[in-house]
Amino acid sequence: MSFVRHNEDKDSLLNIIFDLDDTLHDKSASLRRYADALLNTTLNSLDVPERQFVSEFVAQNNIIQPKPHVFSILSKRFNFSPHLERELLAAFDRSFHEFSVPFHGARQTLSMLKNCGISIGCITNGRDFFQRRKIAALGFDEYFDFILTSDGVGVKKPDIRIFELGLSNFSNSGKKVCFCGDSLSSDMAPAKSLGLVTVWKTEYMHKPDYVDHRFSTFQEFDKLWRTTLVYA
Repeated sequence: MSFVRHNEDKDSLLNIIFDLDDTLHDKSASLRRYADALLNTTLNSLDVPERQFVSEFVAQNNIIQPKPHVFSILSKRFNFSPHLERELLAAFDRSFHEFSVPFHGARQTLSMLKNCGISIGCITNGRDFFQRRKIAALGFDEYFDFILTSDGVGVKKPDIRIFELGLSNFSNSGKKVCFCGDSLSSDMAPAKSLGLVTVWKTEYMHKPDYVDHRFSTFQEFDKLWRTTLVYA
């Protein structure tokens, strides 16, 4: 089954699917906020080297690995008790979303697209409850026509099946679909294999051939949308 869309009318608009973490959600900034909060609350009575803890907390949580493993590593490195390890893990699942930070301009971009009549989806790897709580805390849920999480559908990027599930939401639109994400292997390559317009969020100036466009800030994205993507 092919999900590739073709724009016969130059003035027609694309629909768009966004990745979440490191695309719309500034994951590292959120992790730093959370680590700082831990140092001022749960860990404030312990002799924890603050800069080292924040750095390690962010680094371990940015690695794709189970969260229990993350907190096991942190507990070993900072000599936390088994009880504290369990407490930290439970608290992270319960409250991390409250510290979520959007990239500057991300919410305004979503609002602009929605006001232009664009259908917007989100496809993200991660635990369903965890990702959805972040999306709600960021104030993004009102803009998305659909949200797919790898945990919720049982398939994770870069498996093209999760992209196909998302694209099925646009099956009656007759418009091309753009995918915007930060990962070449998990976002850009599989999206391009399905014929989507690929937009890479990155600080790198050079892009591989299968990436159609790049941007580093949402101010750049907005200009790219108005001048180029709307006519893709």
